[in-house]
Amino acid sequence: MDRYKILVVDDHPKFLKAFEFMLMDSFPEKIEQIAFAQNGEECLEELKENIYDIVFMDIDMPIMNGISATQKINELYRDIKVIALSLHSDLKYMIKMIEAGARNYLVKDDINKEKLEEAMNA
Repeated sequence: MDRYKILVVDDHPKFLKAFEFMLMDSFPEKIEQIAFAQNGEECLEELKENIYDIVFMDIDMPIMNGISATQKINELYRDIKVIALSLHSDLKYMIKMIEAGARNYLVKDDINKEKLEEAMNA
């Protein structure tokens, strides 16, 4: 079974901790590593240094937002699966992230184990 190296990009430390707990609690056998970045720029720096399978990407962040970071990831690292994570349930944000290259879009308030598993396996 493949084990995932995951990068979570979000500027809210409390969300990062809660999301890490949810991932580790839900999929302990599927996760090799979880790392974090606070914005799109940090994410791209981290991707220069380390290889990841999945990037969970917030949209609204300082310095570089998730849409710009997702576009860059898709230009530079075609094998990385980007999954958008946002409080926005508005269709326009979903469209922007999918157009930027995200393979799935999860609304933070609606995240559960089943939706995470579906997004990670898509």
